Amino acid sequence: MAYVMIQYDRPTDTKNWNDYNGRVRDWIAQLLAIPGAVSFMAYRTVDGASPNTTTLLEFRTADEARRGTASEELKDVLQGLKAVGAYAKIQIVERSPFTPEPLRPEAA
Repeated sequence: MAYVMIQYDRPTDTKNWNDYNGRVRDWIAQLLAIPGAVSFMAYRTVDGASPNTTTLLEFRTADEARRGTASEELKDVLQGLKAVGAYAKIQIVERSPFTPEPLRPEAA
């Protein structure tokens, strides 16, 4: 699996904050409409560190993720974020081969 990681700071001023909140669900739908997109997850920092928002748009392959970064859907979302004062950084990432499997409790 490969991910398009989008990182940014959410707007803090009232007008842009309200615009952001009113548009975020549509942006998520646009991202999930990108050909090859499998899932979407968003994270917020708990300590206010910047960037305070990280999203992961999952694809099956790195090639699909690369094509996703060039999609009109992603360009539209990035333009919308910029319009509300959230300037995003994008990276394509994949799981490291050194990441251990998740721990699972033993069966009783």
